[in-house]
Amino acid sequence: MSTNTSRPTSYSFLCAGFLAAVVGWAAVSQGDEPGAKKGVAANVDKTFRPSDLVVRFSDDFDKGYPAPDHLDMTRWIKWKGDAKNRDGQCILTSDFAGIGTRKLSFNPGLAGTNGVEVDLVGYTSPGASSAELEKRGESRLVLAWSLTLGNWHGLIGGQAGKDRGVQLHIDLIHPNGLYLYLVRTVLPEDLEKYPRDAYGVGAPPELNDQQRRDLHEEMIDREKVFISMPCLSLLCRVYRTEQDIEEILGRSRRWGLYLTDDANTVYWTLDGKVMDRVDITGYFSSSPESVRKGAHLSVAALGSDTCTIDDLVIYSSPVDQGRQPAATLIAE
Repeated sequence: MSTNTSRPTSYSFLCAGFLAAVVGWAAVSQGDEPGAKKGVAANVDKTFRPSDLVVRFSDDFDKGYPAPDHLDMTRWIKWKGDAKNRDGQCILTSDFAGIGTRKLSFNPGLAGTNGVEVDLVGYTSPGASSAELEKRGESRLVLAWSLTLGNWHGLIGGQAGKDRGVQLHIDLIHPNGLYLYLVRTVLPEDLEKYPRDAYGVGAPPELNDQQRRDLHEEMIDREKVFISMPCLSLLCRVYRTEQDIEEILGRSRRWGLYLTDDANTVYWTLDGKVMDRVDITGYFSSSPESVRKGAHLSVAALGSDTCTIDDLVIYSSPVDQGRQPAATLIAE
C-alpha cells in the first residue's frame, strides 16, 4: 500500500468495529509478554490444554478446491472479500476479507466451554515503514485481524440489540504500535455505565482524526472498560517497540478465543498461554435466544494485501456433560 493510499487510523475503528464491553465486568490479565500494557490486569501465568474438550470443527486447509471459490464452501461462507486455499494454508486476500463457519459450530446455548484456535502465519502489507511515517507525522493501518464468536457472520457492528458476540481483535498501526483488544457488542445500558471515545455514531463531529485518536489512546491509558462504537472494550494490551511487535507478529503463532463457564467468562490464548480473562456474567444470558442453537465463528483481515491462517480447530465441552470447567489450566 503506497503512502498516498494510507488510511488514517480511524479507518480501523469505523470499518472493523473491534471494541467490546461487559455486564458487571471484572478482568484478569494472564501472561507476561514483553512490553505490554496489561489493561485491567493481574498476572497469573497459566497454560491452557483443550484435553477436556472435543473437536467440533477443523480445517487444515490442505485440500485444494476448484475456481472460482478455492475453498470448502460446504463448510465456510465468504461474508466479505475473498479467501482461498493455497499451499496448505488459507489466504485472506483483498483489502478486507472475511470467512465464517456455514453451520453453528459451538454448543447450543454455549454450554460449558467453547473456543477456537488458529495459526496466524503472516501477512503482506507493503508501504512506508514505521520510522518513515513517524518522520512525516502520519500513521497507517498495516493489519487488523480478528476472531469473532457470535450469532452472526462478520465483525461487531450493525447487529440488533438481541445479538450477542465476543471478539479478539488486533490492530497494527504504524508508527503507533500493536493493539490487542478483547471486546463485545455494546448494550443500551452500557451507554449509561461506561465512558466512550470519539469514534462512531454520536461522537463529537468537531474533532479531527488526530484528536479522535488521542482520545482513544487516553481511554486505553486509563485501563478501564470504555465504549468505542460499535463495541465496548474490555481490555487492551499495547506493544510499542519494533522488537516487541516482531515477537508477536514476526512469526507464526497460535491464537485462541474461548468462552467458558456457560459463556460467563471470556479469555484468549497465545501459543497455549492464557493472556487475559474477563468475567462477562449476564451478557449472553440476557439474550439466551441469540445463541440457543449455538454460534458462528468469523475470521477477518483488514488493511493488508494478504493474511495467511492455518490449522483452525473449534473445541467445545462434550454436550452430554453440560457445565464444564474452564478446561485444564496448568501453572507454569
